[in-house]
Amino acid sequence: MALRLIAASKTDVGLQREQNEDSCYAAVPQDGIPGSGLFIVADGMGGYHAGEVASRLAVETIRDSLTPLIGPASGQPTVPLTRDQKKSKGKRGKDDARDPNKTKPLPELGANGASQPTGAATQRLDESVALEHYADQVRDAVEASNDALIAYGRDHADSREMGSTVTAALVVSGRAFIANVGDSRTYLFRDGKLSRITRDHSLVERLVEAGQIDPADVYDHPNRNLIYRSLSATTRSSVEVDIFMEQLKAGDILLLCSDGAWEMVRDEQIASILSETEDIEHAAELLVQRANENGGEDNITVVLARCVEA
Repeated sequence: MALRLIAASKTDVGLQREQNEDSCYAAVPQDGIPGSGLFIVADGMGGYHAGEVASRLAVETIRDSLTPLIGPASGQPTVPLTRDQKKSKGKRGKDDARDPNKTKPLPELGANGASQPTGAATQRLDESVALEHYADQVRDAVEASNDALIAYGRDHADSREMGSTVTAALVVSGRAFIANVGDSRTYLFRDGKLSRITRDHSLVERLVEAGQIDPADVYDHPNRNLIYRSLSATTRSSVEVDIFMEQLKAGDILLLCSDGAWEMVRDEQIASILSETEDIEHAAELLVQRANENGGEDNITVVLARCVEA
């Protein structure tokens, strides 16, 4: 079943912060691959102005890296054949026609998954290789955003303590490739139920996994804001990025949000809003409104992407 995406995003400073250090991005290309889009939420850290710079750099770098993958192109990535492969392909002829299952050597992946220029000899990637390719592209984009923060910190000594969490979802032909660093989250709302796809890189998440606290204790724990993994201007090596894949179907909603949203709006409230609100723009507004009604202790950012039949 062919899908199309409808997206909305909203960010708010909240009730207790002076500035908004969150950044977000949501795009569904009108002339790109059907059922595709790019969605990002980043939550900056590091003091006055530094946090907003960190989150903005993260979002812009990931956006620029991944947008070509959902532009006008084939739904399955292709790579150029080498000169030797072209010659080999020309010699196979009748032998290959008799043996359709004969495997062909696969060249190394190019810079992105888009179709090659007209006239170039290309080879379509096997589906499993294509999935790995997109996952690698998402991971590389997040690592590049970490490099962008390091470069900025190198040139701006007063910003070397800045950092950012990030969660991003690249959707290609109805399949989502989701990245996460820190405690911004991506959820899937399906058939009336809300489930979290990502895993927080936080102290309280480890305490929950160890059975030392209950999941409900996360919201009020004194150390709930301590994270052990983030994009950072002081990091000298590639950041470790969690990658998840999810096949979407009509009716699904992806929710990406900063901790200022999910800490203030519990899962039951999120599910209720998404169940009862058909308009995706209004749903985003209600989630932010509810977060403020519940205290608005931090910046609040939500990105929603609804899957519908094309």
